[in-house]
Amino acid sequence: MHVPNPLVLKELEDEELAQLKTVYDELWRDARTMIKDMNRTIKSVFFQSWFMFVLALMQFLSAHQVYMDIVRGSTRALDYFYLVAISLGVVVMVVAGIWTLRGYNELKNRYARVIELEKRLED
Repeated sequence: MHVPNPLVLKELEDEELAQLKTVYDELWRDARTMIKDMNRTIKSVFFQSWFMFVLALMQFLSAHQVYMDIVRGSTRALDYFYLVAISLGVVVMVVAGIWTLRGYNELKNRYARVIELEKRLED
């Protein structure tokens, strides 16, 4: 079994620490801007989820219209295809909206303390 050289490990560790210090310095310098960007991104995830729900509602209304055409006696095969396809689209959009809304809640809860601290510093 090969035993690593302690000097080589020390050099690698020092190099990694230097790289991490560079990253942390950059984070420190741009912290306030990054928090604002993060907050804006979290809000955009919220609006995207509700946009998906609105699209699902529009698709549902469209599917309802096609369904009503079928009930009134339409025998076109395309109407049946549209009904199935649009209904599937409704399900996909609702599931995607729920998944995105869950992601929003996770992000909001994960970064709530940081965002609150930034708001206090701003005041």
